[in-house]
Amino acid sequence: MSKGISRRDFLRGSAGLLIGAAAASAAGPSASVPGKRPNVLLIFDDQLRAQALSLNGETNIATPNIDRLARQGIVFTNAISTCPLCTPYRGMLQTGRYPTHTGLVLNWVDINPKERCIAEVFRDAGYDTGFIGKWHLSAGRLKLAGKHTATEKDRQRIRKGIAAYQNENSEPEYVPPGPQRQGYDYWAAFNFHSTFRNAFYYRDTPKRLIMPRYETDSEMDMAIEYMRTRVHSRRPFFLMVAPHPPHPPWRPDACPRGCLDRVKPVLDWRPNVGENRGSANHDPRCYYAMIVNVDDNMGRLMRFLDESGLAENTILVFTADHGEMLGSHNRFNKMVPYEEAVSVPLIIRWPRRTPAGARTDCLYTPMDHMPTLLSLAGIPVPDAADGMDLSAVTLGRRGPQQESALMMNYVAHWDYFDSGTQWPEWRGVRTKSHTYVKWLKDGREELYGNLADPYQMRNLAEGEKDVDTLKKMRARLKELLAEAHDEFLPGTSYADWYDDRRNLVRTALGPV
Repeated sequence: MSKGISRRDFLRGSAGLLIGAAAASAAGPSASVPGKRPNVLLIFDDQLRAQALSLNGETNIATPNIDRLARQGIVFTNAISTCPLCTPYRGMLQTGRYPTHTGLVLNWVDINPKERCIAEVFRDAGYDTGFIGKWHLSAGRLKLAGKHTATEKDRQRIRKGIAAYQNENSEPEYVPPGPQRQGYDYWAAFNFHSTFRNAFYYRDTPKRLIMPRYETDSEMDMAIEYMRTRVHSRRPFFLMVAPHPPHPPWRPDACPRGCLDRVKPVLDWRPNVGENRGSANHDPRCYYAMIVNVDDNMGRLMRFLDESGLAENTILVFTADHGEMLGSHNRFNKMVPYEEAVSVPLIIRWPRRTPAGARTDCLYTPMDHMPTLLSLAGIPVPDAADGMDLSAVTLGRRGPQQESALMMNYVAHWDYFDSGTQWPEWRGVRTKSHTYVKWLKDGREELYGNLADPYQMRNLAEGEKDVDTLKKMRARLKELLAEAHDEFLPGTSYADWYDDRRNLVRTALGPV
């Protein structure tokens, strides 16, 4: 795409007509309920990197159920968490828009209730809608915590602010019915917590409910029960399930029982892992134990879909919000542009529509879920969406693809508007073959040939070893930043986008 042509404008051309035709033919009637649009079930785990699945070569655990799903659906090998952080990802997923267009550039902020989100579009098209699990699109207990963490005085203020808000709201992670739920009618969710055993959640009152089993087990129980009541319904459903594991804490007492025994006793490490391999209070084997449990639950979910007859007309999506460095490049967590943080699993299965066992290297970003899933269901895509409709590719057909995608980290702390600290700001360009990054703090550049150097250990920007690609990536970054109205600002600059209660007041597009 040339400069000044957005992803959405590109699709309005003649090539977009092919996708529209493909989506229309795909949205055929259900075998069980004539004329019924497909159900949509989207499962996304927190912090599950693509490399942690045995279908992608993982050796520390086996994930046979997710592997089986891959044999039944289409695998996107270039699914990228373009902003590898919880709330920005969730914002892109729900809205189909850039974080600069929604203002969702870090965690613990309130989403603008005026956004036109994916569940609202499905609901208006006649769908039942539901959300189960971790929401993280609310300011929650940080509502009065301020915006920065640079000094000890800031940290004292944060503690006081959290205490003050909890004094006002005994259940600050409760999201009440109404516009803050962005179109989800059924609700069994929480904004944020890291209590995986005896996990709490809410329905339609601020009464804390306790999950009777491990968090992921209980959430899948609720998902199955939700779908069981709709087996014979003439109304299709759109359901999202968002388990928090395998997010830290990685301690045995936070693991699902029995799953640590199924992890390799001595881990195999990626070649780009240094000496930083965890600690007594941070055991990477627990990360894998949680993924084993995710795989078990995916098997249980798939069996229910098969036995209930829902599988035939249900679009099942399995993905994650971002990855986990797990010691690669001597880092843990996320918010960096490297493969372990940005590469996420993405499998889409719709029996007899998606090609079974197919793999595609098509670039797929979080913003693409909205236009793609709506098109598969035969529902018009809102004009405000920035994402690309990849329904034709999903169905194994020819259709336009994006040659590159903007990647970004806006702030240097996942919860506060800091700059240049532990997670310095950067912008980047991802293509099928390369990753290009520019860091705000010192202007340093990185360029990796991901096919020849999958562990990203040879920086081609040093000494300009690949001058032609470097020039192209620099130019493309400028174009993508312009498309996203992204001025590549310090993280502190975005504090002005929110008031003192973390309510959005403006975005890159102006006041809201």
